[in-house]
Amino acid sequence: MYRIYLKNSDLLFILLASGLSANPEALTVHFGLLGALIGAGLKKRAKKKNDATMQRFDQTDPEQLLPEHKHNFKLHTSEIREGVINPPALFAMHGRQAGRWQLLLRDGRKMNFQFETNDDLKAALDLLSPFLSSTLRVNVEWNEKKKRWQKQKTSQIRP
Repeated sequence: MYRIYLKNSDLLFILLASGLSANPEALTVHFGLLGALIGAGLKKRAKKKNDATMQRFDQTDPEQLLPEHKHNFKLHTSEIREGVINPPALFAMHGRQAGRWQLLLRDGRKMNFQFETNDDLKAALDLLSPFLSSTLRVNVEWNEKKKRWQKQKTSQIRP
């Protein structure tokens, strides 16, 4: 689970949580009801920890957070060949996914991210569209009736 900051021409990816603290529901798959009970406890504990982490992040310059974890990183916009925002995967794990963001970098690497909530995806559209200008392709549209993001009829590049 990352928090992404926009700074000048850079995207800063700061790790909030990983492993079971990012996805305690994974225990249910392996351990059934017992796993669900343990997962609920982990989820509550992870929420407290994430709230404290977010508060600290809000008071710290994102550049200073980069060296704190080996999975924190920075991407300059020129490194991004294309970014695509897609609807949730057909078999989105536990129904937790509101959408996906796929990045194709100039060196051929691919990165995939998920938006957990509709609000997260909306915020990404609002912030990334002007920031990534012509490299962002949007394949989602809001379905007011179903209250979720769905595949757009025709993809577009957001101005």
